[in-house]
Amino acid sequence: MQNKHFEFDARGVFRVVQFTDLHLITTENPQGFRQTLDLLRRVTKATKPDLIAITGDLTWGETMNDRDAMDALSQTMAELGVPWAPVLGNHDGDKYGRDVFASFLLDRPYCLFELGDESAEGYGNYIVTVGDEWAFYFMDSHTGDFYPGQLDWYRRTSAALPKDHSELAFFHVPIPEYREVWDYEPCKGFNMEGVCCTTYNDGLFSAFARAGRMRGVFVGHDHINDFEGTLDGIRLVYGRVSGYQGYAMEGFPFGARIIDVRQGEKDFLTQIYTEHGEMYAQRRQNTPMLRRR
Repeated sequence: MQNKHFEFDARGVFRVVQFTDLHLITTENPQGFRQTLDLLRRVTKATKPDLIAITGDLTWGETMNDRDAMDALSQTMAELGVPWAPVLGNHDGDKYGRDVFASFLLDRPYCLFELGDESAEGYGNYIVTVGDEWAFYFMDSHTGDFYPGQLDWYRRTSAALPKDHSELAFFHVPIPEYREVWDYEPCKGFNMEGVCCTTYNDGLFSAFARAGRMRGVFVGHDHINDFEGTLDGIRLVYGRVSGYQGYAMEGFPFGARIIDVRQGEKDFLTQIYTEHGEMYAQRRQNTPMLRRR
């Protein structure tokens, strides 16, 4: 099993690059396949992360060629030599079994994925720790539903860590609070397709808020959204779509999100990195559609 504990660098910084929605498939659009893997290489070499997070939909999940796609992804990651922490998206193994797809990720070079505690329900609920200050939660969002076992697993795991630690969470499908933060709070970035979340609220955000340690949540799923906003002190953040074989919009470049946590600080810095080599902090701000009573 890969080590899931890391230390800050000499500057007291730990950097995460978030890729999302790769939608790799080996049997169609070979140019897009090559472009996606090339983007991973270019962004990683340019930004020098300590950890790569991939927030779901690694493949289209419709064919057993997914194993070939994971072989190619794994080879690329092995060449880069950076630890990578993936979670499953709604497409991953959707047609033939998420358990089968999860098995494709086990024991890959530098890959931190594990099946996780069975009581947590799903495939791939695990944590990564940084210094004695930060815990990153990687969670299976299934097709948008979080199960009671996952909430219990989060509460138990969080309570067992030092009381003053800070947390980040990474999963695929946004929770309903993403819609709420866009409607009611100022947000930076773009919401070009609405928030595709479940109708029902499973209480995950409430568990985060009650624990009082969660600083940020990072998701994918909606390819042409990249906004972030703050609700009850928790920053809700979209990644930037990274896969050239999924749907996209002209003028909305593919890319990644950069996340820096600093030793002794309880907040984080985040920027967008695009396929054109641009790296910037988001400044465009929306006007909330609704007002709270």
